[in-house]
This record gives sequence, C-alpha cells and structure tokens, in this order.
Amino acid sequence: MPKNAILLAGGNGTRLLPLTQSVSKHLIPVNGKFIIDYPLHTLKQMGIENCTVVLGGEHFSQVVDHIQDGRNHGMHINYRFQGEARGIAQAINICQRDMSDDDQFVVILGDNIFEQDIVWANNEGAAQIIVKQVPDPNRFGVAFCDSLGCIHKIEEKPIVLPSEYVPYAITGCYLFDHWYFDYFKNIMPSARNEYEITEIIKQYWKDSELIANVYEAKWGDAGTHSSIAEWNNYFYQQRIKINVK
Repeated sequence: MPKNAILLAGGNGTRLLPLTQSVSKHLIPVNGKFIIDYPLHTLKQMGIENCTVVLGGEHFSQVVDHIQDGRNHGMHINYRFQGEARGIAQAINICQRDMSDDDQFVVILGDNIFEQDIVWANNEGAAQIIVKQVPDPNRFGVAFCDSLGCIHKIEEKPIVLPSEYVPYAITGCYLFDHWYFDYFKNIMPSARNEYEITEIIKQYWKDSELIANVYEAKWGDAGTHSSIAEWNNYFYQQRIKINVK
C-alpha cells in the first residue's frame, strides 16, 4: 500500500462567504474538528507516512500553522503552493518530485469527509477511484458501471444518466501511480481554463488501468453552508443514537 499522499487545500472558499473572509475554509469547524482534520485522519488510517499539502488562496498560512510538520497527525508533512488555481489535475502535477519514491500515491481533497476508513482493492490496476451512489450524481464526475462494477463510461457532470448503467459519483479520493504525470502532459485546459482530474481518470480507464472502488458509508464535501450544516446535524444525530443505546 502507498506511503505517500497529496492533500489539496487550496481555493478561496467563495461558497462559504462570509465565513471565509478571515479564515481558511479548511479551518471551519465541523463537529468539534476542523474540516481538514477529517481527510488527514483518513490518510493516517490508510497508513500514509508522508503527505504533501498543496496550498493556495488568501489564508494558506493558517493551514500551515495548524498542521505544522504533521507530527500531531502521525505523519510527515511538507508543502507546495499553487499560485494560480488551474484545477485539481494541475495541483497534483506540481507534486511530482514528492511522489517519486513510491509506486503509487493517494490524493484526497481537503474538504472531503469520509465517515469510515477507506480500504483500497487488492487488484493490479494502476489507479483506483472511490465512488459512491448519491441521489444527485450529475453534480459530480460520474463513473457509469454495470452490475459487476465494471466502468463503461466516465463523464463530468452529465446531463443525461443512461438507464442501463449505475451512475456513481466520483468522490475526492484517488489512487494513482507514476504514469499520472505522463497522462497530465496529454490534457488541455477545459472551457473554465482548468486542468480537469476527470480527463486523467479517463486516460487510465481507456488503458484498462482503472478500478472503481465502491464506498458504502457516508461521504460528502464540506464546501458549502448547507453541507456543513448537514454534517453537523448528522454527527449530532449519531451522538443521540449512541446515548439512547
């Protein structure tokens, strides 16, 4: 299993204004922890030892002050700065040197919360994506799978959902190998002038090197006021259930 990871903690958190006028979105509390503490815990539970945190936005120094060298999170932390927000794929690409001593590496978005640990499939595929059935998959990149879990199509925020396949939302956690950086050379910026991670995932899929790993527990981002409220309410309800028992 990989020992290296990339945690993406850039962005200005515009969807969380006015909270993010003076604080990084990754340091907004959810159930008594900062948002960024959740992906850090997910990585630690995977056995990650070395994590590169990609920073950006106006309040990146607050994230550094919180994480520091990583010892309080049980791993070694170093940092890269994404000066211009050019998409997830580009943010990963600037970490190539940090990932050179491991066959595979994990990438996780800094605002994603996974309720339970992630276990990677013991397959020979070069890349894996964590996917989840959600009521509104067209808000995400989608992997269309058959009943056996084989991927038949990948599309970013599809308008139409073909009835013959199961649409799974592609979550913000990925497993890649060194070929990622060669694939990156083949993609161009999208209409919104960003390098889209979906385009990298498609290349792995076309080369038959991609596995869809279905996640059964609760997952979601914490990048909007409504999603933060939803997570806080969920954790509150879980505490009530425990106390009742």
